[in-house]
Amino acid sequence: MKQVIIFSNSNQNFALELDRIERIIEYSGPKKLPETADYIQGVIKYNEKVLPVIDLKMRLYGVEGEKKESSKIIVVLWKSAHLGLVVDDILGIRTIEDEAFEESRIGEESISSEYIRGFIKLEEDIIILMDTDKLFSFVQAKEILELEESLEVMEA
Repeated sequence: MKQVIIFSNSNQNFALELDRIERIIEYSGPKKLPETADYIQGVIKYNEKVLPVIDLKMRLYGVEGEKKESSKIIVVLWKSAHLGLVVDDILGIRTIEDEAFEESRIGEESISSEYIRGFIKLEEDIIILMDTDKLFSFVQAKEILELEESLEVMEA
């Protein structure tokens, strides 16, 4: 059994394992940063620190996400840091039985996106279970980690 939080983005439902999530906060417009990737919206103040905010719709689909009243920021543990992921809406927390989970097989004739950990099969939907540690390529991860380091220096 897994506990997951289910959210929507671009009319698709996704899930993250609950133990990867620190908090869900209301969306507030981040401060933009120059010379960063399109999917990095900017930074917000979070727990007396600066939190990079990622537009998940831009990262996954290459389309800027519309900010709605229901938009939220999911603060996730990513590698050794925290990131804020902007999502359209939070649908809830569910406990998923092992039988409802199907692993994603990377390789020939399978799903190629490494960040897809697997699928949750429900009567009403198929939900993509994401792996936050694999959400970014090596180059993208390097940019975000360097951004985190520079923000820590600025905070000190």
